[in-house]
Amino acid sequence: MLNTVGSYTFTVDAYLSDFRGKATLPMIGGFLLQAASKHAEERGFGYSAMTEKGKTWVLSRMHIQLREYPTNETQITVNTWVTDINKLFTERCFSIQDQDGKEVGYARSLWAALDVETRKPISILEMKGLNEYVLQKECPLEAISKIAQPKGDSKLAGGFTVQYSDIDINKHLNSLKYIEHFVDVFPIEMYHDKEIRHFHINYLFEGHYSEKLQILETENEPDSFTLAMKNGDRTICLAKVEWSKPSSN
Repeated sequence: MLNTVGSYTFTVDAYLSDFRGKATLPMIGGFLLQAASKHAEERGFGYSAMTEKGKTWVLSRMHIQLREYPTNETQITVNTWVTDINKLFTERCFSIQDQDGKEVGYARSLWAALDVETRKPISILEMKGLNEYVLQKECPLEAISKIAQPKGDSKLAGGFTVQYSDIDINKHLNSLKYIEHFVDVFPIEMYHDKEIRHFHINYLFEGHYSEKLQILETENEPDSFTLAMKNGDRTICLAKVEWSKPSSN
């Protein structure tokens, strides 16, 4: 049996870095999802094994905390493991290390398994072998919670039409595209002297090709925002974004 923890190395490519020469949040999110995919595939419950049975994984919630943003042309290592399973969800954790072995971030994620045809949830407990890889390894992030619908005054912060490059293999809005569109609502001036330290996201419904989506922004308190992605009156995704000054280290 393979180790319960999988470790995967990625390079922060300069052509994908931001104007500060640092990894973007969507880039980090992409590394996390690649690590999750590789970890599951190697252990027999990844995309290939699931599609053969007419099933697929969908990301339900994620919380990313970054103490530091890696700079371009450096390598990071993403460690990932399954920390819990129940009938409807499996929880996966991540730690992120820079090329010197320093931990610069963590993440938690919650996944559901769906029937490809009906798009209805299936019991994860029936998936043979998955429970063998559950590891009660410490992760400093609290358990993922539901993001509350914003109650304060909201403003229209952005909008877009779902295009070809936005959709994934399931023909739905790609998980990372939600993140890209969310972080783009903030003016570039904020990125000059602050960084997104915590990013929480709840995927509620799937976005589809040609849909016109809007993003509403609610400021909870200074440097803390709730973003709602809406298709008409329906909220399809919620995010909570917390900013702070960059680390002096």
